[in-house]
Amino acid sequence: MSIPSLSLAGKVALVTGARRGIGEAIGLTLAEAGANVAIADLVIQTGELGEVAKKIGSFGRRSLCIQVDVSRQSEVENMVQKVVNEFGSIDILVNNAGVGHGNMPDEPETFEASMQGSAERAIRIMNESILTNQSINDWEQTLGINLGGCYLCSQAVARIMIERKKGSIINISSIMAFSRGRSLLSPYNISKRGIIWLTEGLASDLAKHHIRVNAIAPGGIMTEMMRYVWAFPERLKNIQNNMPLSNSLLPPDACAHAALFFASDLSEFITGQTISVDAGLSVTQPM
Repeated sequence: MSIPSLSLAGKVALVTGARRGIGEAIGLTLAEAGANVAIADLVIQTGELGEVAKKIGSFGRRSLCIQVDVSRQSEVENMVQKVVNEFGSIDILVNNAGVGHGNMPDEPETFEASMQGSAERAIRIMNESILTNQSINDWEQTLGINLGGCYLCSQAVARIMIERKKGSIINISSIMAFSRGRSLLSPYNISKRGIIWLTEGLASDLAKHHIRVNAIAPGGIMTEMMRYVWAFPERLKNIQNNMPLSNSLLPPDACAHAALFFASDLSEFITGQTISVDAGLSVTQPM
């Protein structure tokens, strides 16, 4: 029996939230494995998405940059049509676009101010409750982007995959999806748990069309969204001490390798599953 290949030669992938971090790493890894990759993000004016496209080109693959707000159905459908017009179809969808806790800005120039506001809010929550201090705007925006965007992109791409009777959808969740108690009241954590449930539901619904749907739950990854950890030595040391396989935050490539597994023929008969990529973080401390 021959071992299935990791090669994605001839495949077309669409990766959202691809201008940096986990999305960038996944886009580049899929390109290195042979796929042409469409990369999408809400922010394109910084030039980061264009740089990712250049890196994809260095592997001899074609790319396409698209600006999209994944919480808006019309923009999602327009994005998918652009990819089909450019490449003919979509074989792999990676739902990576998302916002962090409380939609906290992770840009360096706005980080300090946002952390000050976060500290003040944390004190109020300790003395009162998460529920009474929760902003309805944070709630709606976080769930609309993280969970709603995952749903809208999957819906639009599934129509294409169903016609072709094949495809792989990969959703990016988080180990925070497994939080318990008060921590689960965070709209971020709820959205990430919702992604796991959505993954299982989509997997069941689409299996008869030979479409696989799986999820990755990252934890302790060196990205801008984790700035609130790695910018503070005590927080960084605490989380690294609970990551025994690495003793450090993981590079985004760690998630990209899991995505390659789900995108390739190696996972041909795997669907509805979530893999945690966290160097043991989720099993060494209570969530």
